[in-house]
Amino acid sequence: MTGRATGLILAVAAMLLAACGFEPMYGARTGSLATAEELSMVELAPILDRERQPYRLGLQMQNALSARLYPSGVASPRYRLEVVVDRELQGFGFRSDEAVTRYGLRLIASYRLIDLATDQVALAETARVYNSFDVAQSDFATQMAERDMEERLTRELAERIASRLSLHFRDKAEDAGAAAADARTAPAP
Repeated sequence: MTGRATGLILAVAAMLLAACGFEPMYGARTGSLATAEELSMVELAPILDRERQPYRLGLQMQNALSARLYPSGVASPRYRLEVVVDRELQGFGFRSDEAVTRYGLRLIASYRLIDLATDQVALAETARVYNSFDVAQSDFATQMAERDMEERLTRELAERIASRLSLHFRDKAEDAGAAAADARTAPAP
């Protein structure tokens, strides 16, 4: 392919990308805080289980969320994120002697983002992740497979929550920008 053809393809691709409304989620926005700045203002409450008790998966999720929300440090909190995680383990593969050969592991996180200035819930949702693992002949190997699956699902769940918070802050900034633009263009009474 010639240099001219490559340049033409890149120019067309750039125009198509600009026409679709693409903009980086974490980029700076005029008139509002960048999403990354908003994320750094989220205070993480201790992550609890269904009985409202702290536990190992909650700590793992707290670490994964902290890495995602605070890549450049923590700012003064404007929000609090409360998360409750439920863990369900279910056998679904069986041998003829009714021994389990495969387990399915589901983590369900119910979370609320609370605006600290108003003490109002800004966002309340549920995120779910699921995967399965084989039962090995060794009990130790099965326990390690389960623990590995928990860690992977915990990271995935934290990623989903952080992505949803990012979208929430982006949408909030867009709504504020649209309202400001409407106020500027509204005719004076």
